[in-house]
Amino acid sequence: MVQLWKFGWIVNTSGELYVLRKVPALEVMSDRTPNYSPAAIAQLRSHPQFPRAVREAMRAVIPMYRADRLLNALMSDRARSVFAHIALLLHYSGLNRGEAGLTVGAMKDICVQLDLCSRGRCEAMLALMRAGGFFVGGQSSDRRRRPLEPTEKLFALHRERWGSHYEAMRNVMARADFWRTAIGDDPDFLKELVLALGEKYIAGFRLLDSEPSLGPFTERNAGMLILFSLALAGREEGPLPVNEPVTLSINALATTFSVSRKHVLTLLRDAEAEQLLVRGGAANNEVTMLPRGCDGLEIFWARLFLYFAEGAEQAERALARARPAILLSEN
Repeated sequence: MVQLWKFGWIVNTSGELYVLRKVPALEVMSDRTPNYSPAAIAQLRSHPQFPRAVREAMRAVIPMYRADRLLNALMSDRARSVFAHIALLLHYSGLNRGEAGLTVGAMKDICVQLDLCSRGRCEAMLALMRAGGFFVGGQSSDRRRRPLEPTEKLFALHRERWGSHYEAMRNVMARADFWRTAIGDDPDFLKELVLALGEKYIAGFRLLDSEPSLGPFTERNAGMLILFSLALAGREEGPLPVNEPVTLSINALATTFSVSRKHVLTLLRDAEAEQLLVRGGAANNEVTMLPRGCDGLEIFWARLFLYFAEGAEQAERALARARPAILLSEN
């Protein structure tokens, strides 16, 4: 049995104690965890352009899904996204200390600390991502360390994904246009954004820790992407998600997201049991999102927008301190 002291570094395994290698830049205080109030979430949801922002965000995310059965077997798509972000966080925190922060050992340690995956699964993911061109081996005078360097391919992946969020957020936050441009044009801004968002994640913030819970969709591979597809299947205008039946194809969803028909069917049945949706139609091929599911989806995107806005504002402040003589942008 392995017992990990949360946000600590001592593990008890088979009665023996040992200390994991520390990653100093990631030791953050729990009081830095964002706590977006129901009032802030409600205000954003009430914005007349909020449905449009959510539609744009979902449309952008779905094509970015990299359907790879081997990666899917190792880690869910949500966990892979976090995995890549944590790798960049280690990389940048190491640069701040003048050393290689992204090493195989450090990555294993932080994955265990965050309960993201096991050490063995972490090493397998790193090997696959190296083979895919996302990392290359770095140099180290210490043979015991195995440093890694993120490649432009990994940076481009984050610029694309995060840039799409800010692109959608322009509908509800004027400042989002500047943040979207800064991600692509200013490497220092991307660095500070990685650090700001990562700090909040390490401190305990989780986008999916909200009520009502989207349970079955968050817990299964491609679950959120299937939910987004259902939400986009209705009319272009009007409430989002649509509160009227939409026709779906189990085969199409399974093929699009490289999962089995059984996987999709089980997901929908479990979501129905959680009162997130209801299935109907002559062939049970229609889905209607229920209020609990609609609220959960809207709250998820409201929390994501607030999280990325707060991270971008923190990145701007960090750059302002580092560049006191440079006006970053017009207010």
